[in-house]
Amino acid sequence: MPVLVGGRLRALIVAVAGGCGLGCVAPAADPPKLPPAPRFPFDADQAKRYRDDYAAAAGLPKDVTNSAGMKLTLVPPGTFDMGPNGSRYRVTLAKPFHVGVTEVTLGQYRKFRPGHKVDGAADEFNEDDRPAAMLTWDDARAFCAWLSEQDAEKQAGRRYALPTEAQWEWAARAGTGTARHFGETDKDQPKYSWFNATYTPNPKAEADGRGRQPVGKLPANSWGLHDTLGNVWEWCGDRRADDATGETRDPAMRGGSWRSGAFHCTAVAHDPGPHGTKGDHIGFRVVCAGAKPD
Repeated sequence: MPVLVGGRLRALIVAVAGGCGLGCVAPAADPPKLPPAPRFPFDADQAKRYRDDYAAAAGLPKDVTNSAGMKLTLVPPGTFDMGPNGSRYRVTLAKPFHVGVTEVTLGQYRKFRPGHKVDGAADEFNEDDRPAAMLTWDDARAFCAWLSEQDAEKQAGRRYALPTEAQWEWAARAGTGTARHFGETDKDQPKYSWFNATYTPNPKAEADGRGRQPVGKLPANSWGLHDTLGNVWEWCGDRRADDATGETRDPAMRGGSWRSGAFHCTAVAHDPGPHGTKGDHIGFRVVCAGAKPD
């Protein structure tokens, strides 16, 4: 602290070896230098390299396993052309997020609502490794709220939600500008998607092998996401409202399902529905904010 010596004010300077003394203020750390997103569209190698470089620079984990046993992976920010050819618009996602590697499974959903099952489905389709289904938009949001309130998730600072349509499409595309992350046409659809490959009438209920399949069995996209196309339609969080006009819009599902033809199993397929809609072909995956290194 200042002291008077001989009538003159002098500063007391304390030198401490290897550290700061009184009055010493450490300089603020420079913010991390984050890599720019590749110019959209970009290929699989660029997508993987960008994700790895962004995670390292930002100090974020590439992958997280939460208290419900759900695996999530980092999706870095970027700008892309959203929507189908002829009606695309530019979207920028300025913040990274983690997203479920797979759709939420019945086993994971049953931690929230024990005993939940898809009535009428053969037993194999109610096993824990199948996507959770017969869920409304409100059910999916309630699961996200419940998961966010679990002690382990609160301690880790992780908060869960349904993805916005922009988050969903950016994650499903993984840098690609084509209708599917594996190409423009449906030539390779059976390799990557569970869908109505026979184009025959769908059964009333899941049976004889036709229905939801175990998650994560088909190849992932370049950011490590499985089953973005097919298996179950995935609810998105957007439900637009305009107080000035009184306008409201239904939320939308994305990606197609096991009941869909290949035409609907794309990154641009968009199926709005009342928030109370549910079926054996409708499920969801989650996004997470706040994930930090262990």
